[in-house]
Amino acid sequence: MDETDLAGARDGFRAGAAGVAIGTGIALAAWALSALIGDGAFPAYLLGPLLMPAVSFVAPLWRERPGHRRPATLVALALCLPVMVAATALGDVLEQGPDDGPTGWTGLSYLAMLLASSTVFGTLAGPPGAEPGRSWLRFTGRGRRYHLAVYGGLAAAFVLAVGLVAATG
Repeated sequence: MDETDLAGARDGFRAGAAGVAIGTGIALAAWALSALIGDGAFPAYLLGPLLMPAVSFVAPLWRERPGHRRPATLVALALCLPVMVAATALGDVLEQGPDDGPTGWTGLSYLAMLLASSTVFGTLAGPPGAEPGRSWLRFTGRGRRYHLAVYGGLAAAFVLAVGLVAATG
């Protein structure tokens, strides 16, 4: 991993961490309100808004790094699927919410997914001001080993998530 990839990973992690901090604040405030007024269960309707603050922090990365943002976005979004599969499998094992709805563990997994995907996006999006890439799958100017590592790591995440579901099911 060269210096620009490491700097991109730091930028992506910072953007994701800011979104996670705001999402956690929203979740804790609503959960506390639910504990005071309602039954104290995690409000399942919050799972979507937990992810919304991240968009405002990842958007500057999107604008300043046009070089490889299309394949980086594809990989970052594809990374969300195995994380959600694993979160669903573990959520069923750890705790059941009222009416078999989502629990606080699902919210935590959403925030972890946000942090991981923004870090991956920052790492793969290339240096700021780079020329836009021309392909959805190929990182322009990168070798076969780079592509093998990125897409092989994504395939390994899918295999691990399916293995986790099989082991817990």
